[in-house]
Amino acid sequence: MSRHLRWSVALGATALLPLGVLAPVATATAAPSSATTQSRHELVEIPAKAALRDAVAPSECTSTLLDDYIDGVFNAMTDEQFTFLVQHQDALLSVPTYDALFFGTAGDADHALGDHAHQLTNTFRDLRKFWSDVELDDIQLMAMHGDVLLDADRIADTLTLMVQTGELYPMTPAEITQEAETVAAFMQSQGDFYDNPLWTLNAFAFSGDGESDPVVAALPDKLVFGDGILDAYDAIGLGDVGPRVIMAHETAHHVQYELGTFDSGPTDPSAATRRTELMADAMASYYATHKKGLALNRKRVADALLSFYTVGDCQFSSPGHHGTPLQRQRAADWGADLAAAAKPRSYVLPAETVTEMFDAALPGIVSG
Repeated sequence: MSRHLRWSVALGATALLPLGVLAPVATATAAPSSATTQSRHELVEIPAKAALRDAVAPSECTSTLLDDYIDGVFNAMTDEQFTFLVQHQDALLSVPTYDALFFGTAGDADHALGDHAHQLTNTFRDLRKFWSDVELDDIQLMAMHGDVLLDADRIADTLTLMVQTGELYPMTPAEITQEAETVAAFMQSQGDFYDNPLWTLNAFAFSGDGESDPVVAALPDKLVFGDGILDAYDAIGLGDVGPRVIMAHETAHHVQYELGTFDSGPTDPSAATRRTELMADAMASYYATHKKGLALNRKRVADALLSFYTVGDCQFSSPGHHGTPLQRQRAADWGADLAAAAKPRSYVLPAETVTEMFDAALPGIVSG
């Protein structure tokens, strides 16, 4: 059964109407319908939520390398599993992310890097040397895993903080407990479904600087990799390049945090996000193709970047808009060209210089 038919089957058992206003956070057992409930805040963008939405309304833009992979993930689910996903989107798609955000610390067993750990830690170390003019030593590197969905207590703790910080619509303690127990019991009955890559199909950079909520503001700077995104890169044949390039993209966001890049630029949310995301693509490509960086093939670097965000590229008015595939290709090419122009070849431009040069080039990258 295709993912589109699966959605129709699951929709018949839920109240997720109308499709056009499917919210970023969706139905939990005792909570309002996602058709009428909107998230008040979103600390971390979760691509899998948009992937589920696009199962109903596929993007008109060019697909990326991960699209077929995600189709396969949906199609491998049983009807029972897919229906459960639709009914419990918040827990399945958000809890692994926010568990790592709220409770993860570098070195703890629950959030330890698994596959690609050596590759990621080495790249993380090298990136901090590459962008040596920016303070990056306080970032905690960790993983998010789907096994949190087996533990009702961890699910409840995460949902509680999501409600408290405005990441989720209001739920009573009793509703949270019920949802946590329902999700954990289902996952415990479904074999390795808890490890489905969809739950952790992301990597993200986080800084609490400037956040008004004291809980969020107190969190340390983090760089979090999901098992799902690593599995996906292995599956599409980019496991040798993808994790390192995405590490460079997410580290570029931390460079932006340190330089105050998010505080400048366009006032329109979608244009502002497009600017910082395209800039992170360019900086990742600059590092990944530079002689003092990874010295990788520029096509492999561009493929890895273009695969990372599988959704949202054509939602031009969305605050999560990352730029079209063509714009992201141009940004990656710009970064690779900048690295190739280094004289001497080993010279690394200061991070602030790269961001200023990119801002000057941005209109051409966007318009072509």
